Amino acid sequence: MLIVLFLLGQLEQLIEDDGKFSLPQLISTERPDKASNFLLEGRVVVLVNDSPYCLIAPGTFIDFITSPEDLNLKFQFSNLLKVIRIFAVILTLLLPGFYVAITNFHQELIPTELLFAIVSSRENVPLPIIFEILVMEISFELIREAGLRVPSPIGPTIGIVGALILGQSAVDANIVSPILIIIVAITAIASFAIPDFSFGFHCRVTRFTYILLGYFLGFLGIGLCLFVHFLILADLKSFGYSYLQPFAPVTKDYKGIFLSPSWKREHRADFLNTKRPKRQPNISMLWKHLNK
Repeated sequence: MLIVLFLLGQLEQLIEDDGKFSLPQLISTERPDKASNFLLEGRVVVLVNDSPYCLIAPGTFIDFITSPEDLNLKFQFSNLLKVIRIFAVILTLLLPGFYVAITNFHQELIPTELLFAIVSSRENVPLPIIFEILVMEISFELIREAGLRVPSPIGPTIGIVGALILGQSAVDANIVSPILIIIVAITAIASFAIPDFSFGFHCRVTRFTYILLGYFLGFLGIGLCLFVHFLILADLKSFGYSYLQPFAPVTKDYKGIFLSPSWKREHRADFLNTKRPKRQPNISMLWKHLNK
């Protein structure tokens, strides 16, 4: 019997429904609590020999903006964090493209005082805006990759040298404008708030498409890119299940993005068609009702 051992990333590429897009279709984790919680919800967990990670299928859009810590916090705190993560996804994808589109085509949307500040900051910069933002975005990706490859004690030094010294030197040399440094920094911070590594990679790659279309077509290009992006999300499936469940299509047991209190989480997601639709009894805190 021939035994072939695949690395987990290779196995994921072999079994996913559609590999043409950078969107992750399976959840990868090395945390036992996260894997056991998905098992409790009715998902399938795939383990690979000699690998600390596991694959969880099917994966939906909501799963990639959810962190295992959400279940350990009160539902009000977890829902606030989810709103922040959704905002981080929007900033990571759209903020640089919106800046390019507004400064190139839609200056009337900027308040006059802010427009004067942007114009004065770019007065001594001889390069076009698209060159500035691509240089800064690629430079940050280089710094991020270098920080992963160097030994741990040197990693923070690489970040400080790249973010502070090189950024300030680029502004002093009139290669980039100061406000562009702020845009790139906010985008970078927002990308770190995305809990899933693969989904964060997708947002980082897709961001360059929004930047280019925003430069050439303005808001029209960003709108077209958003339309195509949503079409891909709506058409994508993970092991036969829609990627946008439970939104498209809307299911009967509509849970949405936000968590309910732990004592109300009685049912598993109905789109999974599990043999046991309930994960806990109707009265989960029975001890409170024993003396009544």
